Amino acid sequence: MREYLATLDDAAFGAASEVTPKFISPSDPAAQWTGAHKGHAFFAYATNYLIDTDHGVILDVEATRAIRQAEVGAARTMIDRTEDRFALKPEYLAADSAYGSAANLAWLVKEREIAPHIPVFDKSNRTDGTFSRADFMFDPDANEYTCPGGKRLVQFRRSYKTPRTGRHAALPRQPARRQSLRVEVAVLSEYALS
Repeated sequence: MREYLATLDDAAFGAASEVTPKFISPSDPAAQWTGAHKGHAFFAYATNYLIDTDHGVILDVEATRAIRQAEVGAARTMIDRTEDRFALKPEYLAADSAYGSAANLAWLVKEREIAPHIPVFDKSNRTDGTFSRADFMFDPDANEYTCPGGKRLVQFRRSYKTPRTGRHAALPRQPARRQSLRVEVAVLSEYALS
């Protein structure tokens, strides 16, 4: 019995996330404490569907804990399983922003060659009073950023003391290395599944 329960726990918790849940249901330890509906939190599961939207057919279903990491893993499982079972591989995948993490988008595009129609899961805007990425301006000609206070953010311009005089002297400036910054911006609208 203990071995059976340990196997269930490993499948329920280990596959979803490495983080130990804050709350565990005494009657159903595999359920996830969630406040997904913007109301009172409750223990729940998530049901994930892989749907052929052109034909209105559910190709696969995977139940998981109601946690983003588990749902992303379920999408990968369903895509692989559908290709193995039915030799079907989607050309594109439409999903909500929970599936828009960088790792998942990279997996879809680079490894599976599936076009994602998924809003990017963006954590660049800060809510803790610190500056967000958008607050900094980049000047490509000078290859440098300017902070919101108007100060340039530069590399390799530190003042060092010289051994003999003890005075501060700037090190000779290194030739600026051009760093190519490749920024990919995906502007995706919400897609209604037909």
